[in-house]
Amino acid sequence: MSPWLAMLAVVAACWSAWRELAARTPDLYAALPLFMVIGAFAVPLLRGPKPRTVPIAPLVFALLAYTLAVIVAPPLLRIAPATLALCYCLHAARADGVPRASFYGLTLLALPVLPSLEFYAAYPVRLAAIHVSAALLRMNGIAVGTEGLALRFGTRLVQFDAPCSGVRMLWTCWFLASALAYLYRFSWRRYALALLLAALVAIAGNILRATSLFYLEAKLLAVDEAPWLHDAVGLAAFGLTALLLCLLVRPQRRAVHA
Repeated sequence: MSPWLAMLAVVAACWSAWRELAARTPDLYAALPLFMVIGAFAVPLLRGPKPRTVPIAPLVFALLAYTLAVIVAPPLLRIAPATLALCYCLHAARADGVPRASFYGLTLLALPVLPSLEFYAAYPVRLAAIHVSAALLRMNGIAVGTEGLALRFGTRLVQFDAPCSGVRMLWTCWFLASALAYLYRFSWRRYALALLLAALVAIAGNILRATSLFYLEAKLLAVDEAPWLHDAVGLAAFGLTALLLCLLVRPQRRAVHA
């Protein structure tokens, strides 16, 4: 089937999924990851030679999964097969064979899954970060204790609110690892390892950020308070985490035989 005809069929058949997707992405910021993924899949199709035909069987399977999801699944799980079917049309028109695991991971992470991740994972991630940060601070000679989702330092209570939970950093690392794995054409084993490395790097980066912010909030550093300093520490932690992940998730070097 022609890729343009296949995409038109998917868009028409899954019209309710696009309505629900629009409701879950109220602004450009929320929709940006999906636009980036679809754009990355579409650019080779628009700039390359005549596209290949799209196999019908995977599309039929995806549309059947969508039909079943409409009957029994919540909205996010109804959007997933529709988006996968649309992205598959773009992928199949330019690539050979079955999509790799990173294709599915990248497409699914581009959906508006962050609110659900924050709802389910924010508390345990914050709790783990607080306890590890407290242990690191005590190793550095600072007498701190934990009280719920806060650190107690003398009479001062340093709170760790939901935006500092680390879930956004975890999602960002998974998204970046999936993009690199797709670019480097990783097998599913190497992709699984990349996701594990991304999770570990995100946890370490969040602990580093939480510990650094404690020094600021507890007034342990001789620096003047500034409204931008908190955000600067967070951006620096994000940047270092992303850089470390890019250094770890690299294509495998082929052995050169003399």
